[in-house]
Amino acid sequence: MFRILWRLIVAIFAFFVAAISGLIVLAYAGGSRLSANYRSDLEGEAGLIFNFIADIVGIFQFAVALGPALTLVPAVGLVIVGEVARIRSVIYYLLAGGAAFLAMPLLYETGDGISGSISTPFLLIFSAAGFVAGFFYWLIAGRGAGVLPNTD
Repeated sequence: MFRILWRLIVAIFAFFVAAISGLIVLAYAGGSRLSANYRSDLEGEAGLIFNFIADIVGIFQFAVALGPALTLVPAVGLVIVGEVARIRSVIYYLLAGGAAFLAMPLLYETGDGISGSISTPFLLIFSAAGFVAGFFYWLIAGRGAGVLPNTD
């Protein structure tokens, strides 16, 4: 019983670490892409402080725009599959993380029922963030997937 409880605690902790690491990559990479627009507007202004402000505004704008699109359901489902099927492969968790993060903007719908259009670079950013999240999950919990007693 203690072993099952410990595995559940490790899996939940690993999931939160993976989600946070993926969201950090997602916010930074997406925000940096958006801040390029602000930098072009500030090109004639004096240097470093304006670029820093542009980065902060880009990251904040991206994080606010991405908030409603985030759903953890695909990621939770893939973690459960990995645990139940006792998959310990780093490749599975990398691809599953990428697919789960990629599903987020694709599953998102606006209030009027029209799917938001997301450009290819942003889809690449979402999948890269998912790869990072999948790697962190594998690093913490995925390597030991399936340590629960066999009920067969």
